[in-house]
Amino acid sequence: MSRKRSSANELARQHQRLCFTRAFPQSLADQRQAAAELTAFEGRLAALPKAEREKFWDSGIAGSPVHYRFSFDVARWLTKRAAGEVTIDWLDIGDTSRLDELLRHLLQPAEDEYFDSGYVTSEDWLTAAAHRSGSTDFDWLLAQMADKRRRSFWRQLYDAADVPLIWNLAGSSYSRSRNVYAVDSTATREDGMRGRPRRVKKAIQQPLETIEKLSARDGTRLIDVAMASLAGRHRETYHFNYANPREVYLADVGAGVSIAVFGLLPEYRFPLECTMGYLILSNGVPIGYGGSSVLFRQVNTGINIFDEYRGSEAAYLWTQVMRVYHALVGCTRFIANPYQFGGDNSEALRSGAFWFYYRLGYRPVPADVRKLAAREAARMRRNRKYRSDLKTLRQLASCDMHLTLTSARAGDLFEERWIETSSMLAGEALDAAGGASRRDSAQNVADAVARDIGLRSLRSWSATERRAFNSLAPIVAAAVPASWPAEARQSMRELLRAREEHMVVRLRSLGDAARLHRELLTRPRVEAVRPVAEALELDFAGGEDEAAELLAALVAAGGRIVEFRPRRAGLEEVFMSVTRGEVQ
Repeated sequence: MSRKRSSANELARQHQRLCFTRAFPQSLADQRQAAAELTAFEGRLAALPKAEREKFWDSGIAGSPVHYRFSFDVARWLTKRAAGEVTIDWLDIGDTSRLDELLRHLLQPAEDEYFDSGYVTSEDWLTAAAHRSGSTDFDWLLAQMADKRRRSFWRQLYDAADVPLIWNLAGSSYSRSRNVYAVDSTATREDGMRGRPRRVKKAIQQPLETIEKLSARDGTRLIDVAMASLAGRHRETYHFNYANPREVYLADVGAGVSIAVFGLLPEYRFPLECTMGYLILSNGVPIGYGGSSVLFRQVNTGINIFDEYRGSEAAYLWTQVMRVYHALVGCTRFIANPYQFGGDNSEALRSGAFWFYYRLGYRPVPADVRKLAAREAARMRRNRKYRSDLKTLRQLASCDMHLTLTSARAGDLFEERWIETSSMLAGEALDAAGGASRRDSAQNVADAVARDIGLRSLRSWSATERRAFNSLAPIVAAAVPASWPAEARQSMRELLRAREEHMVVRLRSLGDAARLHRELLTRPRVEAVRPVAEALELDFAGGEDEAAELLAALVAAGGRIVEFRPRRAGLEEVFMSVTRGEVQ
């Protein structure tokens, strides 16, 4: 009898062990066995009594349902990737007034009287409409909101309705049991987990063998894995919801671990910060994630390891995440906000997350908190059983922590509060610009900035380029560019027109790749170089004429170039190239 009562709990523990083994197997046989058992795990749940099966609700495990109020953007993803698996949870809707408001925008005029008559409920009406189309009520509802031109409008209405959903994971490839990014080979862990590097900052600056920019198809597949890894755990993040399949980078950091970094779709980017997300995978299994805001030479970020993998190598993985960002954007400073280690986050506070960051080289910014941390660290070194109390941990978690590399300069720091100040000043510039509407004001500001920095026309710019220019123009206007010296106005023109003047060049030669790497870093307009597969990829501040000059110079210098393939850089790549130092 006792075995039956504990069967659900034991099965959950078995699932956790299998997930860990699939991600970090000691042998190929172990990995194959774990993968096979996870594929068949749904059948084991089905064999449990109903009361035991219900204990798996909202676990994200195959064969169980997920109940959650997903945002509009995750809901849209579900209709594409989980069609027929999601329904509205009518039992969890008390007041339908917000949903009714949404539905009224879908009605044809002839339907209004019946919908408002009181003879039919929202559930009745929506169920009947969906039944006639052969889809679920949820899929039918989202299909009515497919018009991209009105997406912002539908997003506001749907999110205000706060629609509870049930996602049935029976047979789903996106359950925690089966959600994996396919890889070509499996790495085993006969030697166990890797610990924190002895010299963290040196490890961060260690060059990567390869950072691959994925095709749009593979980028989409990886975004799907990222979305599912959070949705099944009642989570979502801006960085994944709006990830750009054409801006996905994948870095191999050894032992089967890879780190994917996602840029954002152009329409969801911010004027100043380059917002990105990342996913950590081990043998294709998503084991952790995070987001980042890149600004000049600093990255504000943090790490989240999924529960079943917290006994792995978190310190090593976090070091590798920082290594990848250093390689991509040339950052010299990493910033962790208080929430990551206990500020308004009781779980992180009680877990001692502050010391996780501290041992990796992060230090509190204010001198008094930094001194307190040093005293506490000294006490722990003297007495291994000593632990900081909650009051002390709250003091330690009251401010940002920074990790600075040896090349970091104090003058490179852009205080985060300055972003808010920039936004305030941008608002004032818009207020002063006049115009019948805010859109008119924004256009007036953009026209004035273009005139002040010497841009004659934006007619040759793409819609994406003009949108990026207009979003940044109010911030530039706040700095009164008309008063700048000619050199500063020229620099701003180059920055704002960087999309047109930057290229990414794939280059391969028959000679010494390391020597060519060093040679390229000395060439004009070459801003960064990174190895990609069996070639090199470089960020190049120039167009086709300048690229041709570079190729001619390399050949004249004796380079045996067999591949030289330039392409226009994407906006995320441009930001990276403009804000990074050389990657060596």
